[in-house]
Amino acid sequence: MRWLLRLAVVGFALALMTAGADAQRRGGDPKLAARKNPVPATPASITAGRALYGKNCRHCHGLRGRGDGPLAPKNPSPANLTDDKWDHGSSDGEIFAVIWNGAPAPKSEMKGMKGTLTEKNVWDVVNYVRSIGPAGAAAKPAAAGAKPAAPGAKAAAPGAKPAR
Repeated sequence: MRWLLRLAVVGFALALMTAGADAQRRGGDPKLAARKNPVPATPASITAGRALYGKNCRHCHGLRGRGDGPLAPKNPSPANLTDDKWDHGSSDGEIFAVIWNGAPAPKSEMKGMKGTLTEKNVWDVVNYVRSIGPAGAAAKPAAAGAKPAAPGAKAAAPGAKPAR
């Protein structure tokens, strides 16, 4: 009987270690950082990412990606995707891993999109997040550094000054 208990404890410990292997570490992960984005940050990809973000992410991260969505939990609050603080790494591969697998608890309630979105969809969201994120960490959209509008926002008239 005692060996059965030991076997159960060892099995449980292995299951916990395996589950944690897929979670994104705070501060980033060199293996994930090395993963290259196979989807070019074209206007079409960013537009597709914006639509997917609007359907799956804006409820918590907010319309403009500031972590102030209508369903955002208060503690912990969702990440502000427009600032230069990236808790789980700032490379495309690391951002992909957080979207795909979710962010690790207890510092986050973000669930992964694996099973909801395809890998291509997630790369499109990565490209969109890059387009609204900090200038130093983002891949620029093709339109001479112009940032696309937030999901659901109306396009500005040509020559109009951006709102601040």
